[in-house]
Amino acid sequence: MDAELLNDAHDSWAAWLTATAEHIEAGGSQRFGAITAAGTGVPFGLFNQAFVFTDPDPQDLADAVAWLTGREAPFWVTVPDPLFATVAEHAADLDLTPREHSMPGMALTSLDGIPPSPEAVADIAPMQPEHVEDAAAVASEAFGVPLEYCRVLIPASVIDDDRMRWIVGTVDGEVAGCGQLVVSGRVAGVYTIAVREAFRRRGIGELLTWETLRAGRDLGCEVGVLQASEMGKPIYARMGFEETVRYRMLVPAT
Repeated sequence: MDAELLNDAHDSWAAWLTATAEHIEAGGSQRFGAITAAGTGVPFGLFNQAFVFTDPDPQDLADAVAWLTGREAPFWVTVPDPLFATVAEHAADLDLTPREHSMPGMALTSLDGIPPSPEAVADIAPMQPEHVEDAAAVASEAFGVPLEYCRVLIPASVIDDDRMRWIVGTVDGEVAGCGQLVVSGRVAGVYTIAVREAFRRRGIGELLTWETLRAGRDLGCEVGVLQASEMGKPIYARMGFEETVRYRMLVPAT
């Protein structure tokens, strides 16, 4: 991955969480030197992170960790693998420990080859206010996050945020899946691709991903990025995404 695209991928992830936090009453974000810290207050580390993408000033790292700790929600310090040993050394005195899990960052270097939408898989449309509760329910089921938290993370206000687009896929009038686009510069960030169990293995998740990228292309984006689960990685690889970075996490030891 060239340096520009790598930085774009980093920026997209931080932009996703920062934008999400802005829609939540308990949310917030702050910069500490080159570090972006953002938190929603929802008690899952994914939704409260400090993003460390360059060798940090130790005091900036300590301040970011202190800020997240003070918010009293689980959090991660997210670091690309090549930088991990350096940041872990800085974090040795901050009561942080490496998390075994890592996450592949993947990129699609051109949005020119998005295929036509297949017929009869699902009907895709922009999310409307009446879909918000359904989208929260889909995300809750797909990711194992309690519905009460998904309602917090997907409020109706996101529909009017120019930095993002939400789409839903319906089958026979029932919301079967959802997807989220976050635009950051030239990059279409793909987030919250979720499909209900009853509608899986029909290609709906792949369709939602392509339609999210299509929405980004229509807004002028040139490349696509996402953070995949290990289960989802083969699907995205088949679509043409390549693993370009491996993200690792430091979490509070206690």
